[in-house]
Amino acid sequence: MIAGAVSTAIGAFPTRATAQTNTSPYAFSVSVSLSPKASQKLSTLSESVNVKSFYYAKLARKPTRADIKRARAEGREPDQIEMLGDIVTLPAAGGIAEMPGRNLDAADVAAVGRNPLRVSLNVFSARKAAPDNLLDCDLFDDDLSRARAKPIVIGCRLIGER
Repeated sequence: MIAGAVSTAIGAFPTRATAQTNTSPYAFSVSVSLSPKASQKLSTLSESVNVKSFYYAKLARKPTRADIKRARAEGREPDQIEMLGDIVTLPAAGGIAEMPGRNLDAADVAAVGRNPLRVSLNVFSARKAAPDNLLDCDLFDDDLSRARAKPIVIGCRLIGER
């Protein structure tokens, strides 16, 4: 199980989902664009788009036996710590998702020490109108410093769309 909390930024599905005013050192922006077919399908269904972030890094210390046992149960590497970030919801047309990065557990971040924090993104249909994900979106998995350098660009199309 991934530790942490989830923050949802939903506000009548604004074109730009915004972060709160005091910026976290873990915040970054994601620009989500949809193909015309994907945008039309989601609009027709009154569906929206979710952008979900996960943070992870190598532990600063050598893992203990308890760490190894827990990691095996959670299906992850024993020397790695995973932290759930945020979920930001965008309208069917996509837009800019401001990932606030406010919900990282301070103890988890401290356990990383000076190791670089990495971020992985998952972009998918929100499943409010359709039970299954409808989108095939680009992936992002890189150092947080690269995520913060400029907005991450994610393109999406319908699953099976060429």
